[in-house]
Amino acid sequence: MKLLFRVTLLSFAFMLALSGIGLAADGTFNWTGPYVGLHLGYGVVNADPGTKPLPDAATFINLEPTSQSLHAKGVLGGLQAGYNWQSGCFVVGIEADFSGSAMSGTSTLSPITQYDGTPLPGNGLLRTHAETDWFGTIRPRVGYTVLPNLLIYGTGGLAYGHVSFTGTTDFRPIGNQVYSASTDDTKVGWAAGAGAEYALSRRWSVKLEYLFYDLGSETVIANPVPGFALAAQPYQVAYTVDTVTHQLNLGVNYRF
Repeated sequence: MKLLFRVTLLSFAFMLALSGIGLAADGTFNWTGPYVGLHLGYGVVNADPGTKPLPDAATFINLEPTSQSLHAKGVLGGLQAGYNWQSGCFVVGIEADFSGSAMSGTSTLSPITQYDGTPLPGNGLLRTHAETDWFGTIRPRVGYTVLPNLLIYGTGGLAYGHVSFTGTTDFRPIGNQVYSASTDDTKVGWAAGAGAEYALSRRWSVKLEYLFYDLGSETVIANPVPGFALAAQPYQVAYTVDTVTHQLNLGVNYRF
């Protein structure tokens, strides 16, 4: 992530240098109007799932409540379109974007920790997997022109995306129960961030943007997997997963 951030910053600075100083000195440039563009970036989803034995840990003595560190990482890219209105040095606008995503990650914990804090004999494992296939936002933007062709802005609004999660608690080989559950949903939340956009010409501009979005959390309940021996009591395992994402994008826009 740090390497990508540095490369993105250097790429942005290089494009600024290539643009020359002619447009920067032109005080007649105006941001008003529609635009479309492309973006490429990198994102990290902090899923951090929690696992909870049901009906409670004291009853389900071979599993204690557990939190895992799970970061679903990957590249992303897509399209954006919007409209700006400029008055003096202030620019307001609205933008919609849509991205395909390769953000995914898996966390495996072994051995399983029992209720009394000791490891389960024979190990066992707790495995969780999260991924985001696609997402989009619709966001107002409010900015200020530091230079006629350099816009610094903040943004925030609606976010939505398709996320999936799988959790598995496997007590084998000492035990013979496997508890597995999954969720596959389109979720809605919010996004906020900030960025800088630089006009290379009357038509073309480049932007560097950071976005944070939160699609909330979800809990899914796992029963023993059919085909494995069942415990005498109807134990269950609850998995709770978050969809909190940080992403950094480099984009290019064309103005009409």
